[in-house]
Amino acid sequence: MATSSKLATGHHQAPGLWHRAARDGEWFTWDRIGFACLCSAIGFAAGLAWMLVIPNTYGAPNGTLLMDYLSFWLAGGLVLNGTPELAYSPKDFAALQNAYTGSDTVFGFFYPPTFQMLQSAFALLPYKAAFAGFVALTTGLLCLSCRMITGKWLLAACLILIPACANNAFHGQNAALTAALYGFFLVGVERQKMILAGIALGLLTIKPQLGILAPIALIASWNWRTFLSASVTTLVFAGLSAAVLGLGVWQAFWLQAPVASAMMELGGVEWGKMISVYGGLRLVGLSHMAAMALQVLVGLAALVCVWVAWRRSDRMAVRAPVLVGGALLVTPFALSYDLTLLVVPCAFLIREGLKSGFLPYEKAALALVIVLSASTSPFAVWLGLPIAPLLPLLIVWMGLRRMKPVAAEGQTSATAV
Repeated sequence: MATSSKLATGHHQAPGLWHRAARDGEWFTWDRIGFACLCSAIGFAAGLAWMLVIPNTYGAPNGTLLMDYLSFWLAGGLVLNGTPELAYSPKDFAALQNAYTGSDTVFGFFYPPTFQMLQSAFALLPYKAAFAGFVALTTGLLCLSCRMITGKWLLAACLILIPACANNAFHGQNAALTAALYGFFLVGVERQKMILAGIALGLLTIKPQLGILAPIALIASWNWRTFLSASVTTLVFAGLSAAVLGLGVWQAFWLQAPVASAMMELGGVEWGKMISVYGGLRLVGLSHMAAMALQVLVGLAALVCVWVAWRRSDRMAVRAPVLVGGALLVTPFALSYDLTLLVVPCAFLIREGLKSGFLPYEKAALALVIVLSASTSPFAVWLGLPIAPLLPLLIVWMGLRRMKPVAAEGQTSATAV
């Protein structure tokens, strides 16, 4: 009765702090987002300048910058020297790095020869110039991809300034490139440019473990044109690399595959720096077999989610989050910079939210993913908390939430009328 009296007299209780901040995300205003992006841009530029121009603690005794990109650049240089297969000989490649840097810090090169062929163009430049050029080009492609998704350059610029993108750039890694290719693929499907979508997906084979679920999505949606285009592009791309580098380099690549598997199993790549379910489980003490078994179960669940999402919905606010989030959940080998891929589903979800309204807790969830996108390794390494798999899981959940059942949609329409 007391509640009825308040309603009758027009007195409404103001929403609480949790309702306003978490459920509705009222705190996330454009002025605050813009200020955060400006600070990120300044830090981004200053950090890269410090790494590439000023001597720092990331340098070898002879001043060489010791970052992941060194392995890319040296692998590309081996193409120019006519010995590309040495990149897939751990002993020879380590010796090359030791001789170049004067340091015992070495980086593996576990990418297919197609990616090595692309790096040969950057190897024509001095190391730091190639580093800066690769980061600028790939981040620019990701910005273009986000612009195609959102339709706004300003929003695209904000998206490439999230912490995960900065983390990727500082390592000189290729996650911005793979994220851009994912974006081009999804935009192509959305705009019915199926051949172009397939070409982007075929080029994504430079990091094949991130595209495992894409064929499932295409089969579920009966998208045979993109499937065929991607298959042809993959074969042509691989054939071109074999023609340029020689067939022997592909043989060396496949012979090296067990080394990469052993590196993952034995902790050659720190489990705390991995973002996979497998890496998180190894960090908390599970054995290789137990962690891999649970990784397989999570992968199967991700596969089912992708099948259902791409079968029952044609909206990219559903498809993109489920596919990209699922891609990061299904692979046992993914590192912190690979969270850059989450920029793409975030772009689709933000576009949908601005167009038709954000769902409860959606703004807060997006903010959580963005803010934590470069912080998962410190949580894992320093605190022993492997939170990284929660971010792609959260993205998958946000995508599935927007997959309204047909009956519910019909009921909503009828109510609106």
